[in-house]
Amino acid sequence: MTDLETNTAAAAASGTWTLGDLTVRRIGFGAMRLPQTGTALVPGARPRDRNEAIGVLRRAVELGVNHIDTAAFYFSPLRSANEAERFGVLAELREAGLIRHLGLSNVTPEHLAEAREIAPVVCVQNMYGIGVRPDQDAFVRHCGEQGVAFVPFYALAADGRQAGATGREHEEVRAVARARGVTPAQVRIAWTLHRGPHVLAIPGTGDPAHLEANVAAGALRLTDGELARLEAVHRGRG
Repeated sequence: MTDLETNTAAAAASGTWTLGDLTVRRIGFGAMRLPQTGTALVPGARPRDRNEAIGVLRRAVELGVNHIDTAAFYFSPLRSANEAERFGVLAELREAGLIRHLGLSNVTPEHLAEAREIAPVVCVQNMYGIGVRPDQDAFVRHCGEQGVAFVPFYALAADGRQAGATGREHEEVRAVARARGVTPAQVRIAWTLHRGPHVLAIPGTGDPAHLEANVAAGALRLTDGELARLEAVHRGRG
C-alpha cells in the first residue's frame, strides 16, 4: 500500500454511515477547537497559529476523515443563530436546491418528529458520552431505528464542555485504557462508536498527535466485559 492508502485506512477502520446520499466515515473531526486554544469562554484562550490549524485539518483529511463538523457562528457573542423561523426556512432552501441535507442540534424526540413532518432529517447532534446525559440513551436508539445519524458532541470533554477535558477521569475508564494500552480519550471514542452503527464521533483538537490518536480509536473494538464496566460508569453505578 502507498503511504496515502495507509493513512486513509486509519479513519476507514471506524466503518461508514450514509447521510442522505453521502457516505461518511464514522470517525470524523470537530472543528470547534481548531481556531484557538481553549474557547472564548475560558481565560487564557489564544488564537491558534493559522498554518498549524490548517496543517491539522489537512492531516485529518489525509487520515481519511470525510466528515468535518463546523459552524459559522462558533464563539460569536453578538448574535444568536436561532432567532426567528429556523427549520421551515432551511426546508425551503433545501427545496430550492441551496441546501443538500438537514440536521438538528440540541433537540428532543418531539423536536425530531416535528421537523420530520416538514422535511427529511439526516442527523441529530446532542451532548452525549460516557456518564454524560444517560437519559439520551433511548433517543440514541430511536434515531438509529429511524435511520437518522446521532452525532454526540462533548463526548470527550464531558463536564468540561467548551473548556475541554478537565483531566479528571473515572478510574474504570482509566483501567480499561491501561489494559488495552490506549488513552482514556480513545476508550471514550470507541465506546461512543459502540452505541450503534448510526453514531458518528466528531472529536476535535488542534494538536496533531491528538488527532492521530483520535482517528486511531476508530479501530478499537471493546469487549463485552469492557462495555459492561463502562456502562456501569455511564449509568452512575461504576
